Amino acid sequence: MMTSIPQLKPLPLLLAGLFIFQAGARAQEAQTLQQVTVTGSAGGAAVVAAGAKTRGGVLDTPQAVSVVTQESLRNRSALTSKDALDYTSSVVAGQGEGRRDEFYIRGFYSLRDTTLDGVRDDTLYSRDLATVEQIEVIKGAAAALYGRGSAGGIINRVSKQPRAKQQTEITATIGSNAERRVSVDTGGALNEQVDARLIAVYDTGDSYRDVVEHTRKLLAPSVKWALAPATSLLLQAEVQREDRTPDRGVPSLNGRPVAVDPATFYGERYDYTSTDSDMGKARLEHRFSDRLALVNTLQYSRTDLDGVNTRNRRVNANGTVSRQVTFFPQQQRNLINQTEITYTGNGHAVLVGLELSKQKRDVVTAQTGIAFPVDLYAPQHVLAMPDLSALPVSLNNAFVAKTQAFYVQDQIDLAPRWKALAGVRFDRFEQEQTNRLTNVLSERTDNKASPRVGLVYQPVDGQSWYLNVGRSYQPGGGDLLYTGNTALSQVQPLQTDLQEVGYKQDWLGGRFLTTASLFRIEQRNQLTLDPTDPAGLRQLQVGKQRNEGVELELQGRLWQGGRVSAAYTYNDARIVASNDIASGNRAEMTARHRASLWLDQQLAASWSAGLGVLLNSDQFALSDNTVRLPGYGRVDAALTYRQPAYDVRFKINNLGDARFFESAINNVQIQPGAPRSASLTVSARF
Repeated sequence: MMTSIPQLKPLPLLLAGLFIFQAGARAQEAQTLQQVTVTGSAGGAAVVAAGAKTRGGVLDTPQAVSVVTQESLRNRSALTSKDALDYTSSVVAGQGEGRRDEFYIRGFYSLRDTTLDGVRDDTLYSRDLATVEQIEVIKGAAAALYGRGSAGGIINRVSKQPRAKQQTEITATIGSNAERRVSVDTGGALNEQVDARLIAVYDTGDSYRDVVEHTRKLLAPSVKWALAPATSLLLQAEVQREDRTPDRGVPSLNGRPVAVDPATFYGERYDYTSTDSDMGKARLEHRFSDRLALVNTLQYSRTDLDGVNTRNRRVNANGTVSRQVTFFPQQQRNLINQTEITYTGNGHAVLVGLELSKQKRDVVTAQTGIAFPVDLYAPQHVLAMPDLSALPVSLNNAFVAKTQAFYVQDQIDLAPRWKALAGVRFDRFEQEQTNRLTNVLSERTDNKASPRVGLVYQPVDGQSWYLNVGRSYQPGGGDLLYTGNTALSQVQPLQTDLQEVGYKQDWLGGRFLTTASLFRIEQRNQLTLDPTDPAGLRQLQVGKQRNEGVELELQGRLWQGGRVSAAYTYNDARIVASNDIASGNRAEMTARHRASLWLDQQLAASWSAGLGVLLNSDQFALSDNTVRLPGYGRVDAALTYRQPAYDVRFKINNLGDARFFESAINNVQIQPGAPRSASLTVSARF
């Protein structure tokens, strides 16, 4: 089932939506309504913690920020980051080969634009949601606080922390495709000064895709010490082991994904990835006074990846698919220290930060282009594992990145109805890459300033208009790996400029929160081929991409026991300059229109139901616009039975069994959307 999405004009839609909602809200204000507690406002401090890293309200922040709360994660039975962010405006999951979290934010590829409690966390694996309290998406260029990257935005995961009073919760899930998952979350006070928490997960199952399967094991202990009345130390660790079948999706034919069953798999049974990832973090907090505080975070992570992947290369005239076998062991080590001082008082909220980091990544790629072709419509998985030691090595690189950064920001009360935010981050980013095949060392050092300025006008209580302007930089040759033929020393950083205006409104005493934003993001210095080089080895940084769009979000409580979350994005993402892509082409993996609605309604004292609708217009697999992914509509549903000691949640994804294609790596590696599936989750607390 495919759903056609009509073409809409963004600005009239924005104005009409604001007018209709305001009229509806005023009509409701005239009625006698029962008071309902609002979780949206309660999350305001968390929003600002990510968007500005200083205290304040959501209406004081001149930036669009979306928050997926723990309540929302539970109601939608989200098991992956993709599940968690499906209903968030301007966020689209990439394919990630099924083995790592990968997203586009506002139309820009954001593979490494992820943080954990505000600290860079860009190791390439799929983080389990059992350790996550909530997820925040900070929209637009955010390098003024978070450093390199962040063209479209940042995804920040807020981790669960120890609490003195905590119930033990055991959760079990069974579902379609042999999904079986058990998690334990326990903890509490060990004494008056020490709280502890332990989270453990075992998750295994198959997939709607033939041959594909996974197993994940996670152990996450944490301890928090009250060293003194004004001083605390938080220690956290995560140990995760995961085995998963990499999946490169289906190829295309005549400009469309090939029309095969969504289960059709073009790899082999020997394909695998084995990921070992460990993370340790120490966070020291000290309050000198009610106005002055210091936080120092030291974070170390390591990821070891081993894998073999059979990937699609092209569709041949005889109806077969040529494939390539790749062996790709990788290692990454991150050591980051972040020190921040905040001062609040006299109309100012000042943040001063210092960040020092060293990141190392080793990549070896051995591959062959002679994997046995398979039939396009009936691929078989019968080959034996090749001799990996005999495969020719095409890439053997060691990469080291060092960052020294200083940043400062001030939120200022200019007048009773006016606020301003100004900040800048100075980064020294050093890159060293050694090609072990040629014994050639490439180096580059960039010193860049990333500024940010925002203005907020609040004409009445509960209403906010804002302006936000910012600039970000990221390595032009790739972050933690460069494989181009142009010398790394000659590859300038990509520059991203953001202009955004927006409107936020609290309605009916905080029952509803609406956000509307219009954005323009332009990224320049993109690498394109040199047309004067017949071999296609040289590159020129003349590429430019411009994304202009509208975001609308609504969160709040309706009638008694009802809750609504709605979002709409219009994004006109265009390639405006390039040597190898036609000017005016739409950028990859960015639909013009994307809309979502999730409704939760309490049916009785213990029962509630949820219904979600997700609509996505057509998009292109790549910016060359040769392969189009059709638009689609998807419906999800949930039913929950709650008791003080336990919950039972039943979830159906893709209720109408829609057939669609949701993401792509390139024109011949396209991921079919999952058909209808169901899961049953039981959580017991004691």
